[in-house]
Amino acid sequence: MRDWVAEFYKKQNDWLGVYLGPVTEEDHRRAQRLQDLAELNGKKKVLELGGGGGQTALAIAQLGHEVDMVELLESSANWAKKLAEQHAPQRLNIIQADFYDWEGPEKQYDLICYFDSFGIGSDLEQKELLQKMHHWLAPDGLIVIEVGASWYWSGQAWGQEYDFELGIRRHEFDPINCRLLDKWWLKNSPKEVYQQSLRCYTPADFELLLENIPLKISKLQTGPAFDEAQNIVQEQADWADCMTYFVCLQKESEKSWTDQK
Repeated sequence: MRDWVAEFYKKQNDWLGVYLGPVTEEDHRRAQRLQDLAELNGKKKVLELGGGGGQTALAIAQLGHEVDMVELLESSANWAKKLAEQHAPQRLNIIQADFYDWEGPEKQYDLICYFDSFGIGSDLEQKELLQKMHHWLAPDGLIVIEVGASWYWSGQAWGQEYDFELGIRRHEFDPINCRLLDKWWLKNSPKEVYQQSLRCYTPADFELLLENIPLKISKLQTGPAFDEAQNIVQEQADWADCMTYFVCLQKESEKSWTDQK
């Protein structure tokens, strides 16, 4: 299910340097959104999964937190290490690994975050990852996951195409498996298509992933929307229009989990 991942994100770097840039205002806004969602006070131990070039992880570290970031691609992880050395050598630690296979450190985290690409695997793989995240989470900690909104990608986004100078990007949707198909190709090689496939969920569907995992949804918040008329991204939209939304998860208490069982 995940055999496309490394090659797809490598091509994004090769063509556009997607994960090889500086920290932007968008990264700082994302870090601040995380801080507000989690209601963080004081220095916390944070884990970011799939951190790309480390831009968001660095923005989180610059808010005063101690951040571990796990990234699959060597090129992106090396770029993140450069950013860490330049700006936050004591607060940002980069780990190159596939977090689906990574066992994690001995310590537990106050906050675990995963932006943008949740759903790269099957439902079973997502459940296994959530179980790991439960293990990595401190008793009073919080998990924040950005989830693809199935109603957006199966509706108004289906068939959208974007010209990125070298090539074309097109959104399609697999209605049987409820997956966004994000296809990229170069204009001079239209038959050589690279595709990411992300499982999308409604909040009710996402809750089904938590069966037999002692985690509970504590908060939901809508994410951004794309305004085609103005060609801009709105940072937060209503539920009907949002491209993604955020799920906050906490550990179930031992007593309530036992009572449910």
